[in-house]
Amino acid sequence: MASTKEIEKELAVALKEVGKIQPWFDAELNEWVFSNSLYPVECGGDTADEAAKKYPLYLREFITQRLNNNLDPFVEKKTKGHGGYRPGAGRPKNVKKEIKSRIYLPLSIANWLKNPKNLILVENLRQKHC
Repeated sequence: MASTKEIEKELAVALKEVGKIQPWFDAELNEWVFSNSLYPVECGGDTADEAAKKYPLYLREFITQRLNNNLDPFVEKKTKGHGGYRPGAGRPKNVKKEIKSRIYLPLSIANWLKNPKNLILVENLRQKHC
């Protein structure tokens, strides 16, 4: 259980990180709201002052729950940042590959062609006819 002193200390740091609380009006919700990307806390009110007064209370509750280990791990999960464009990632550019075609053969012929000795025979025949 986190002490009040710990909570107040963490809250002071959090409020310093958040900076000035300036709510904005959300027409979809029809109220004033405030949130910050540093903390997963959002609050709203009928007026901008009400939302600004509520935010520290909501933030205090979040910090209390975090210090008491009552949060789901995904609430503050940090990702490794992989994804999106990375230089050097992906397929190489301007690589010339031999054009290929898929053909279907009876299984007996396909198995016969897998034998390296038979492939040499086929190659010799191809050279004679080309």
